[in-house]
Amino acid sequence: MQFLTRWVAPHRSAVVEAVLEAADEAALRARLTSQGAAVLSVAAPRRAAGQRIGKGFDAAWWCRELATLLRAGMSVVEAIETLRLQATRAGGGIQTRLLTALHEGQSLSAAMSSAGVFPQVLIASVFASERTSRLADALDDFLQYDRQLKSLRRQVASAAVYPAVVVGVGLLIAVFLLTFVMPRFARMLGTFHGELSPLTRLMLWFSGVLTHSLPVAVTGVLAAVALVRFAFAQGRGRRWGGRLLDRLPPTRRAREHFARAKLFQALMLTLRGGYTLVDALHVCERLGLAGGLDAALAQAREDIERGQPASGAFDRARLVDVVGERLLRVGERSGQFEPVLRTLTDRHAEAFSVFVQRATRLVEPLLLLGVAVMVGGIVILMYLPIFDIANGLK
Repeated sequence: MQFLTRWVAPHRSAVVEAVLEAADEAALRARLTSQGAAVLSVAAPRRAAGQRIGKGFDAAWWCRELATLLRAGMSVVEAIETLRLQATRAGGGIQTRLLTALHEGQSLSAAMSSAGVFPQVLIASVFASERTSRLADALDDFLQYDRQLKSLRRQVASAAVYPAVVVGVGLLIAVFLLTFVMPRFARMLGTFHGELSPLTRLMLWFSGVLTHSLPVAVTGVLAAVALVRFAFAQGRGRRWGGRLLDRLPPTRRAREHFARAKLFQALMLTLRGGYTLVDALHVCERLGLAGGLDAALAQAREDIERGQPASGAFDRARLVDVVGERLLRVGERSGQFEPVLRTLTDRHAEAFSVFVQRATRLVEPLLLLGVAVMVGGIVILMYLPIFDIANGLK
């Protein structure tokens, strides 16, 4: 079972807030107390219900609208009440739950965590702003983080549009030739008593099978598409796709660049909100980063807690390369990690963008060649019966 927990971390004066798993509340309190932490509150976040209510909820839109209303002079409660009036059914349910939690005396960050639809980085940024009264600025920082990630994802989507169109058109042409044109050749050859070549017989057999089982084939394709969509909705499709991409070194490196760009952007956001580096790493461990970065983050955080410098801890956990390690040393000397993290974010984002551009330039001609070979092969097979008829007339 999951609990929204707030406690004072041992050997530090910072308050940590996170969703932890335990058999029950008593077991969770005992575990934290044994580690030397002072537990402040434990509550069940009811995450599953929040996910059903908030299906399709746009956190970026919520942040943008809330920041605008707050700068106009509204209080948090008044702003969320206004958002409830203009939200859709799903968004209205989220606003209602937030208002209920606020009226019960909970903080906004606790209410957002209990809703179960807000990103952990956003919740952490809002939690930090509650100590500095900079909620609107924290929302703007998250919007910048969200724009960075969406920009990288849009590059992938834009690069995939043209190949998808090429493959789709090629498949439609192939299905048309196999199900509409070839059966007419088959009927024409029905009265032919000459010898047909093996390729011609194979073509006619395949066309007949596809024509008679077309409804079954269409049903199978639709069922496969529905199954894939269901797998992605449950998160399994992303995991399977990630494992498949990790088998290829170029795509594995690209996924690592994307994950590191997301990591350093999130670290910059949480540090700007007033978190210590250790607490910021603790928040980023729950981002679900690819490439085993969660375990690397935990290792780096433990090393820093033992008093080791951040540059050495990040280097031993293989979170940075030689350039990144030297940049972190500069941040340690100056005490300004934000410019360093911005530089690291830009480096990995640029590397990911270069990979997408190069992959697009390589994949597009290969797909065009593959579609041309497929359609051209079908057309050639369609002409083979004509040659067989001509040989039979001789």
